[in-house]
Amino acid sequence: ILWNNQNKIVDGKYFNYPKTIKMPNFIYIEQRTRLGSGSGKEIDIFASSGPDVWIGESKWMKNSVGKNVIENLIQQGCLVKERRGDNLRDLKLWLFASSGVTENAKKMIEDNGILWSTKEDLNDLLIDSGLRKLPDID
Repeated sequence: ILWNNQNKIVDGKYFNYPKTIKMPNFIYIEQRTRLGSGSGKEIDIFASSGPDVWIGESKWMKNSVGKNVIENLIQQGCLVKERRGDNLRDLKLWLFASSGVTENAKKMIEDNGILWSTKEDLNDLLIDSGLRKLPDID
């Protein structure tokens, strides 16, 4: 999705976000990146265009995602900000929660400007991006 949408304007509805999003021209996109040792330091997606970074966390679960996942994503963002310092222009945190998020998590997401997508949102974005939908896994 990130590769296919580089330099495009994407509708914020796919990310439960009220505005359109200008996608960066990513230099690299890594999967399963570790920011250090210890728990909570693995990032599912780390994408950089140089000064702009996207961090993606994927939770394929039957239940809605709670605040603890959001808190960890925010902490990962803080680690990236600390490492990049003045070289970071924009940091986007993006959560894929196949079954959505709890109301408490949604409040935290909104307060912190985090992008998030359900399975339905992501499937719509995939189709809009010319890609195939996610598999039906229960």
